[in-house]
Amino acid sequence: MVSAFCEGANTAVGIDVMTRSAEVTTALELQHADALVLATPENFGYMAGSLKAFFDRTFYACMADTTQEGGGSASLLAGRAYSVLVCAGNDGGGAMQSVDRIVTGWRMRKAHPGVIARRLGGEAGSSRGALRSDDLAACRELGQLFAEGLAMGAL
Repeated sequence: MVSAFCEGANTAVGIDVMTRSAEVTTALELQHADALVLATPENFGYMAGSLKAFFDRTFYACMADTTQEGGGSASLLAGRAYSVLVCAGNDGGGAMQSVDRIVTGWRMRKAHPGVIARRLGGEAGSSRGALRSDDLAACRELGQLFAEGLAMGAL
């Protein structure tokens, strides 16, 4: 799914696509990103543990302390576009919702509903098996839309 997204994104001129594992991505890298596309397998109806650990590690580091301006904190990522790719063995909705719920705290803007790809074959509820060609095409299209939107300044 990520490879298909990158194929689509790399069709736009002047856009650099960077892929990083959730295990090594830093808050500083997030703060420098123009947009974010988060990809995860569905594990037990939820996002992957490595993506959850990523949020645990980076969430508050992407919040600005505004206690001197009236209290609370503000997101350093507010307003930036994001979307989600889910590789699902079930319906994928729980994994999508769990990512959306956390990213909402950053006040990012979901620029595309995302793609939930359901595996063919494999065991019931498993994220193993072949990806459908139309799901991969949707990932490529999402990559192209994001990249062109960024290049035009629309995202």
